[in-house]
Amino acid sequence: MPNPALEAAYAAIPELVEHHERKKRIGELHHAVPTADAPEIAAQKIVNEALEEYLRTGVMPADVEKRATDAYTASVGAHALRSAVGSLYAGSIHTQTLDGLREANAPEILAALGAQLAALLKEARKHTGALGSVRTADEALTEGGKAAEAYTALRALLPTLRDIRSGQWDTLRLGQLTGPDSLYQRAKDSGFGDVQGVNDDTPRGQFTAMQNQRYTLDHLVWLAQIGTAYVPESVEDVLAAQDAYETRHSVTDAPPVIDLSPKVVPNPPAPTPKPRPVHGRKPAPADIVLNIN
Repeated sequence: MPNPALEAAYAAIPELVEHHERKKRIGELHHAVPTADAPEIAAQKIVNEALEEYLRTGVMPADVEKRATDAYTASVGAHALRSAVGSLYAGSIHTQTLDGLREANAPEILAALGAQLAALLKEARKHTGALGSVRTADEALTEGGKAAEAYTALRALLPTLRDIRSGQWDTLRLGQLTGPDSLYQRAKDSGFGDVQGVNDDTPRGQFTAMQNQRYTLDHLVWLAQIGTAYVPESVEDVLAAQDAYETRHSVTDAPPVIDLSPKVVPNPPAPTPKPRPVHGRKPAPADIVLNIN
């Protein structure tokens, strides 16, 4: 079933618009160009008809060769055109071609969805004040007046919010492994792909809604009020936000690093030798070593 929010995002991407226009033209041409036999088959049909006539009448048509040649020649162009158009058509409807274009333009698609989300929440903020504490249809009927009008207006925005979030995950899935243990599935189930700055003060009910992608009027009002709703740019961004939250209180358990490298201690200077006295006399001036250092 088409997703209006996602289709609107595609319409903002020139490459995707051009792809769909080409696909439409090729489809029209494919239906307009008639089928055509291969040249050999077209010629063989003429020959077979001539042989049937000979067997029926005993007379071989004199122009059978010319008519077979003309049929062959006429079929060459028609068959070539039909084959070329058929190949174009087959390529245009191949899902891998379109998925490749969407994956290449995923950042632009997600940005377009983000712009839609911002516009949606801007519209929602116009009604949250009048809504007050009303969250259900019964409460709206009981309250009446501006509250009931605000309830009706906000309820009308819910399908668009769901389409934006669905389109977000469809786009983030492109190029990803999608098994139950994949990084994509972990990100989708994490609850960190809807608002920035999830913390201990995030209401449990709102966090569960983001994990399960079950969006209610109460959730829409909360999104409009907190002002941090976003469309993530990648699966990696979502997982990084989750990891940052889950490791917010962690401290390193490793002991301090002790430098055990050998220390180099310089040797003390050698003592200056003292003069040795000469037995029987006082040392002469020549025997005295002067230390002038």
